[in-house]
Amino acid sequence: MTRTGTTARAGTAEAEAPAPERGTDQGTEQGTDSEQETEAEPGAVRLGISLSDFVPERGHTDDVYRRVSYVEYGGHHPPAKDAGVRHLLDEGVVADLGRHLVSVELPDVLDIEDEARRIAENHAGTAPCYMVTDFGFWRLGGRDERNLWFRPASLTHEVAERIARNVEGLSRELGAPVHAENPFSLTHAGELSPVGFMRELVARGATLCFDIGHFYAGCVNAGMDVWRELEQVPFEAIRVAHIAGLSKVGYGGRPLVIDNHNVPPLKGCLEVLRIVKERSPGLGWVTYEAELASTEVQHRGLDAIERAMA
Repeated sequence: MTRTGTTARAGTAEAEAPAPERGTDQGTEQGTDSEQETEAEPGAVRLGISLSDFVPERGHTDDVYRRVSYVEYGGHHPPAKDAGVRHLLDEGVVADLGRHLVSVELPDVLDIEDEARRIAENHAGTAPCYMVTDFGFWRLGGRDERNLWFRPASLTHEVAERIARNVEGLSRELGAPVHAENPFSLTHAGELSPVGFMRELVARGATLCFDIGHFYAGCVNAGMDVWRELEQVPFEAIRVAHIAGLSKVGYGGRPLVIDNHNVPPLKGCLEVLRIVKERSPGLGWVTYEAELASTEVQHRGLDAIERAMA
């Protein structure tokens, strides 16, 4: 999912998003590879949860993190210098760390060696099992834009070629896999559809982090059939899946569905997760993105995800 500054916050959404029922065009339901990575064995998918910058006022919520085997850190500090990450790893609360990069712009023309050096310096003292980053044409972490929803993601053959080259080069230099994540964007520029763009990436050798909420919201907002589009997803290349909540907001009189990391996943998204787990032989990691949600919401979300993955 999109990181800090791009995700809907509690109180900003009108209500949780309507979700098309499977097998219908409309309808609603209301929701409350590298040396370091090996291909996942069937049934060996691990469940984790997202983690952002440590909030001292909230303290450590180990009861949530003991339920998962890893955390995916999307904060803006080196992981080893974040008190939350350090506590979870040093105390053995979780076994592993994933990393959501917040400043790498995969579609750009990157100096691979320089970019890898900066990432390695940021990760000093930790060893992320994998890295993911959105392939939207933007920089995250508030560097350039406060609101990224309205910037178009450039979905072209040229951009796909750059991303695949950058993913392969960064993975090679870092010795750990970097997976391209489908971005959340209200508009797309270019000759490819979001799913077509993912297929183009895979044809060029990239592996994917499949963000279910981004995919689902994109289909709903564009009036596309979720289940028909899902049939075109390149499951064979999915290594990481993200799932979070969605909410509906109004913009210019238009109802839209957006990311919301503060609510549990919708039933429709959970059904997509079930299918993704069933059909993705290389899937090894499922991250529940709820870094700023209450512990009660985090537990409810994990309960629902565990049922969907059973």
